[in-house]
Amino acid sequence: MLMDKLLTCVEELNGKCSFVIKNFMAKECFSYDENLVVPSASLIKVPILIEAVRQIKSGELSPDLRLTVKPEDKAAFSVLQFLDSGNSYTLFDLLKLMIIYSDNTAANVLIDLLGMENVNGCMAELGLQETRLRRKMMDFHAREKGFENHTTAREMETIMTRLYKGELIDRQCSDFILDIMKGQADECMMRVDLPDELVIARKSGELERLNHEAAIVYGKNCDYLYLFFAWGTATNNETREIIQKTSKIVHDYFEMKEK
Repeated sequence: MLMDKLLTCVEELNGKCSFVIKNFMAKECFSYDENLVVPSASLIKVPILIEAVRQIKSGELSPDLRLTVKPEDKAAFSVLQFLDSGNSYTLFDLLKLMIIYSDNTAANVLIDLLGMENVNGCMAELGLQETRLRRKMMDFHAREKGFENHTTAREMETIMTRLYKGELIDRQCSDFILDIMKGQADECMMRVDLPDELVIARKSGELERLNHEAAIVYGKNCDYLYLFFAWGTATNNETREIIQKTSKIVHDYFEMKEK
């Protein structure tokens, strides 16, 4: 059984984890500590993307809107520090940079544009009580004061399932969001041991001793959700390794089961 294999991995982990695994075709679901509230890391960029698309849909914003990124806007671990493309980007450019490269500068510029309260209001309208944006990316001062971005595996499952079903705003908006997520440049963790040809819409997150993955896998025999949070280990290598291992277990289980 898949759950037995996953729980064996959990027992081997010197830390904590939560997960939701769902076969969209068979309505088969496996979960573990899915309601634990944990730091979201870069998974919070998905709610930012959703609120941006909501404002585009309502006519408040245009994807062609040009935004200036000032030197003081640039955050650590940002590809914008290395791009020789000036300081002007379209809203669509920044959305792609935020998700595909997990760019922190793009995320912070978008937070200023959209409004932190609007991102949180959007999540509240979706019925999500724990997924909240409370600080910008790389804002260590806010973090030291106790302002942290949070979510749960169950609430991220709600977001990803509604995207898959085309129920997040509408089918067109859901597909727009998923198309950006399918361009994920980071190939580590859950992607490592899976077939290269697999199409996956995903977002990863990482903080010190914490790694998350939220992914919709469009498999050969079924589409499934792989959502795994791991934290509290001695090193990030441990959290990355359990995600890599469990992702392969889940893929093989669903692919063999559906043949």
